[in-house]
Amino acid sequence: MSPFLLHYFHRTIFYPLRIYQSTSKQNTKTTIGFPLFLTVNGFLTQPLNTYLQVRWVSHYKSDYDSDGGLFWWKFFGGLVVFLWGMRINMWADTALLVLKSENGGYKVPRGGWFEVVTCPNYLGEIVEWLGWAVMTWSWGGLGFFLYTCSNLVPRACASHKWYLEKFGEDYPKNRKAVIPFIV
Repeated sequence: MSPFLLHYFHRTIFYPLRIYQSTSKQNTKTTIGFPLFLTVNGFLTQPLNTYLQVRWVSHYKSDYDSDGGLFWWKFFGGLVVFLWGMRINMWADTALLVLKSENGGYKVPRGGWFEVVTCPNYLGEIVEWLGWAVMTWSWGGLGFFLYTCSNLVPRACASHKWYLEKFGEDYPKNRKAVIPFIV
């Protein structure tokens, strides 16, 4: 369960503190708005998701062990994918915070994964939960991966469309929304 908890510790404690520090350095009174729908959705879906993930890991592990010795391959393979996704996610979050702290309005993010996709932070999170699904080899893990895709891919497409409209010819045309070379 520790990769799951590591993600949510970062997302609920560490990242909000970084946002606060980033906005407080600007000496401006910035209110971070967040749509009520997303907040309510998170409070409704995350307890169910957490229950499903914990239930699988704590009660159905014996089914996982009887897979003919593939346990460690799935576990460590999924862990590598999860940590790779988390690294992409955290790198992109940091790059966006740095860009935001530079003032001067909206800018086109450049460098690293931003050369390939508009929303590498979403890509990283999708990769994380793909890794989790492989690690747990469970319907709950697969379901949460698909739920994450159904949430983040449309958001990334909307962000991509906004960037194209906002920056027009100055926005790289070969950049995809969230999945490199595909979407």
